Amino acid sequence: MDEHPLNYQILVVDIQQNFQPHIEEYESVIKTTHKLLTAAHILNIPTIMFEQYPKGLGHTDERLSSFASKVIEKTTFSACKANELNEVENFSNTSIKVIVGLETHICVYQTAQDLLKQGNTVYILADGVCSRKLQHKNWALDQLRSDGAKVICLETFLFEALRDAKHPQFKQVSKLIQ
Repeated sequence: MDEHPLNYQILVVDIQQNFQPHIEEYESVIKTTHKLLTAAHILNIPTIMFEQYPKGLGHTDERLSSFASKVIEKTTFSACKANELNEVENFSNTSIKVIVGLETHICVYQTAQDLLKQGNTVYILADGVCSRKLQHKNWALDQLRSDGAKVICLETFLFEALRDAKHPQFKQVSKLIQ
């Protein structure tokens, strides 16, 4: 059984520790993203992490950084405009981009918009994104949904990636959502 026949790629956008005091949902996003990255590791789904201006905003939260196979620093709000992105093997060949990160209404939004314009299928994990103001997150998710992004939760994504209870890693992945 092909482990991820739909050709997923996980994009972790700017989950940097310096944002923690300013975002109420930060800890919840960390927990969701940690589960996502654990499942991605189990299922061999490639992951790229982005950091917005780390000299000023710090690096990826240390609870997630151990999962990083590739970290790309950027100053552009859209991760798609990061200079190093064209060096990532198979980035443009992956058809489904799964996004978690912050802030929903800025970097996540612009990244998703660029991916949609490039013809990708874009999943935004609603429980894996946040903004300083909840309303900004909600407005951005509404607009992204309207523009063609699929706004789903972690559990929905995990079961889609598994596709079948007979998947060899079903028990291992399903334990993540208990």
